[in-house]
Amino acid sequence: MTVNTSTSTPDGAQDRRRAREDRGLKPAGAAARADRLPPAPRERRPLLAAFAVLLIVGGAAAAGLLAVRSDTRVPVLVAARDIAVGQQITEDDVTTTPVASEGLLLIPADQKDLVLGQYADITVSAGQLLDTTMLIGTRTLQDGKVAVGASLAPGRMPASGLAAGDVVQLVQVSEGEGTVLVPDALVSSAASPDAATSGTSATTVTFIVDEADGARVAGVGAEGQLAAVLVTRGAPLDGED
Repeated sequence: MTVNTSTSTPDGAQDRRRAREDRGLKPAGAAARADRLPPAPRERRPLLAAFAVLLIVGGAAAAGLLAVRSDTRVPVLVAARDIAVGQQITEDDVTTTPVASEGLLLIPADQKDLVLGQYADITVSAGQLLDTTMLIGTRTLQDGKVAVGASLAPGRMPASGLAAGDVVQLVQVSEGEGTVLVPDALVSSAASPDAATSGTSATTVTFIVDEADGARVAGVGAEGQLAAVLVTRGAPLDGED
């Protein structure tokens, strides 16, 4: 019996590869490489880069604006201690502080001499910036007079409101009856808050009355029974003699 001892040779392998290529078949490795997708190009983000540049420029501009504002601070007058209504302003009552505010009513430090000798039209707290609406040229609290504050609800004063210098009757209203407490009280100041932010529509008024009437007016006001009847529409208090 004859045994075939022939082995594969490199020429035989090449012949088989050529035969496969002639039949249109590709090697397995080539097919796998053909099916593989090409690598995606690196994504560029020009918008992100532009946004970063804008942030840098905006930050620099903001820093510059803050530096300019800090350089435009000006000294203005501020209360060095509590100042009562009617109190005459002295050297010890005021000091100065630098602010960046552009408020037209604030009093520059170089006008301090014009403020000394004026009178406080309202109570001023220590540290509060002074403005021209807080001061008057004449004293409202003469000897024997006191200042009484009260909150008047709508309907307890004229619809047109009250202003400094007005003369009013102070009336106690109870059970539909009115009793005149003071026939000629002087309005020192009147402030109507913003109802949207303060939650109240009451007007806070400071009245100048005789010292003997002060306690009674304060008590009636605290009970919510005080009303003001306009007698004379007056001139601003700083125009009084």
